[in-house]
Amino acid sequence: MEALMHLLRNPAVVRICRAVIGIIFAAAGLAKIGDMEAFAQSIHNFRIVPIALENVVAITLPWIEVVIALALILGIRARAGAWLATGLLAVFTVAIVTAVVRDLDIACGCFGTDDAARTGWTKVLENVGMTAVGVVACLRPRS
Repeated sequence: MEALMHLLRNPAVVRICRAVIGIIFAAAGLAKIGDMEAFAQSIHNFRIVPIALENVVAITLPWIEVVIALALILGIRARAGAWLATGLLAVFTVAIVTAVVRDLDIACGCFGTDDAARTGWTKVLENVGMTAVGVVACLRPRS
C-alpha cells in the first residue's frame, strides 16, 4: 500500500491526473455553454433538481466547470480545483446512479448536446473511474 501511495503521489502522476480532469472539465463545460437550453433540458430529465433551479444550474454549472478546468490546466490553485472537480464528479455519479435505479433512459448531457451517451451502468463506471483520477489529482505531490 505504501508503494502505491508513493507512486500516486509522484509529482508527474499528480500533474497528469490534474491535466486529464482539467481537459475533461473544459470539454464538458464548453460544450454545455454552447447550448444551455439543451443542458437545462438534460437537468430536467434527471428529475432531481427543483424546477425553479434548473435554469440557474444550467447557466452556472458550465462556467464553474470551465473555471475548475483552468485552475487544473494552468496550475493556479490546482489542488483546490481538483477537490472541486472530484466533488462534482461524485455528485454527477450519484445523479447517474439515481437515474439508472429509477429506470430513466435519458442522455446524460455530460458533454452537451453532442453527447449521445445514455445513463446506465457503463456511464456509472466511467464516472467512478474519473472520480478515482480526481482523487489522485487531489493528492499533495511528494517532495
